[in-house]
Amino acid sequence: MFIDNKGRLFGKINIIDMLILLIIAGAAAGAYVKFFKKDDKAVQSDRKIQYDIEIKAQTKEFADVIQTGDEIRDSIRSDYLGKVVNKQVVPTIEVNANIEEGTFVTTEVPERYDIILTLEANGSVSGTSIKAEGTEIKVGQRMYIKGKGYAGSGYILRISYE
Repeated sequence: MFIDNKGRLFGKINIIDMLILLIIAGAAAGAYVKFFKKDDKAVQSDRKIQYDIEIKAQTKEFADVIQTGDEIRDSIRSDYLGKVVNKQVVPTIEVNANIEEGTFVTTEVPERYDIILTLEANGSVSGTSIKAEGTEIKVGQRMYIKGKGYAGSGYILRISYE
């Protein structure tokens, strides 16, 4: 029949070897699906993405240079990241430990300001990522930005989309 008295399939292939080959082929197919198959989960393109970037402890002069309507680029790759649609400037607050009393004290840092920029960009949303102008963004991600006459870095605080 199919398996001879030595345990070979059609007299040529050992049944154990055949099982090992099937396991390897199954693992390779699984790896391909996990790592190389394109995400077919409803990619939604042409969406308006808004995200906030916080730039900490800057001078008032730096904050004054940034204007609503400025086009922001990645200062490393020069990729377009979006347009400033809102700017908030708040005093920098520092938290210090009072070891003697076992408490924390918040103090305002003199002449330093935190700047929260809201950028708006065209983008896409998929099951696994959000892209603004082709750049993948995530909350907590550090961004190196530049505008006309200034550059800085900050972290993404919030992302929203239509």
